[in-house]
Amino acid sequence: MPCYFILIFCFLHLISQAQSTAWKRAQTMGKGMNLSWMDQRWNGTEEEEHRDYLDLDSLPYIKRQIALMHDLGFQLLRFPVCFELWYESEAPYHLIKPEYYAALDSVIRWTAEKKMILIIDNHHGTLSSAHVETDTKRICAIWNEVAKRYTNSDAERIFFEIFNEPNQLSKEEWEYSAQKIIFSIKKQAPHHTLIIGASEWNGLKALQSSSLFADSNIIYTFHFYDPFIYTHQGASWAGDAVLTTGIPYPYSSQHMPPIHPKASGTWAAGLFRQYPTEGTYQAMENRLNSIKEWSQKNNVPIFCGEWGAYNKYTEVKDRCAYLNDVYKILHQLSIPNAMWEWDASFSFFEGKPAKDTIIPCMKGIVEGK
Repeated sequence: MPCYFILIFCFLHLISQAQSTAWKRAQTMGKGMNLSWMDQRWNGTEEEEHRDYLDLDSLPYIKRQIALMHDLGFQLLRFPVCFELWYESEAPYHLIKPEYYAALDSVIRWTAEKKMILIIDNHHGTLSSAHVETDTKRICAIWNEVAKRYTNSDAERIFFEIFNEPNQLSKEEWEYSAQKIIFSIKKQAPHHTLIIGASEWNGLKALQSSSLFADSNIIYTFHFYDPFIYTHQGASWAGDAVLTTGIPYPYSSQHMPPIHPKASGTWAAGLFRQYPTEGTYQAMENRLNSIKEWSQKNNVPIFCGEWGAYNKYTEVKDRCAYLNDVYKILHQLSIPNAMWEWDASFSFFEGKPAKDTIIPCMKGIVEGK
């Protein structure tokens, strides 16, 4: 019997250690940024099944961007990677793009030199209800190789995000798949912290209704793009639902446009009707407060892995108001976060990234104020 209690004590001690590790590492994450480059599969050719998507001649540019991020006070880089295109589609999933790993090694080295935290984010993978077993098997095989390669990397500074925005399978299927991925990674890299979100595009509400995993060295992630019809207005990849442009933030009855005819029959019609109450600071604060309360109730750390607003159809002053409001709430709630994203259509720069091209009304976000 004494041996039994000793085993129980040791088990609980290990759990508490893992919990404190996840919390400790979450507390070092601070202000972060997403840098989209190694995920841009659309740059590849159909003839090569998009596997030729990565322009390795851009590496010097990436190095300069990491240095500029650091100089501007960013402590964390979330780095989306399309690992799916690096490996064969069929078992045994041989690596066919080893040169891409060399580029990722460089990013790891450069962030280490700046003492930045790096989240290696598995972006754009294939995972659906139709082929959940075979898709999961392939993801596990790929993560097994990634984790093996980086098992000796600094676990205090390099985290693994297992899958970005799962959305083509149920909550139960995702949790089943995620558990298998966790096992594959931990088998090779047992000390690295994992970043894991919920189904429904890493949704905040989905996370609140999800089950916790047994492994305690996990930081739970969510993405925040509320109100969606504002942050994604006119975004071609989001379809007819967001065709209405000119939507102001915060809501103003004087400046609110009519809903686009093609959007009126979509799921966004309800969001449009709710915008007078949803397009406000209070609504966003309530939503982010709710996920903070979930974190505290379940004693698990959280991370807002993406937040931002598409810049093509938004007024600069409105976008500044929105971004400053979201950052203020995240900061007040001590939720570490990574803005989406550095140098494209969600950026806070006017033109190419440089200290003197920051949009003036967004300097408060950059300076962490």
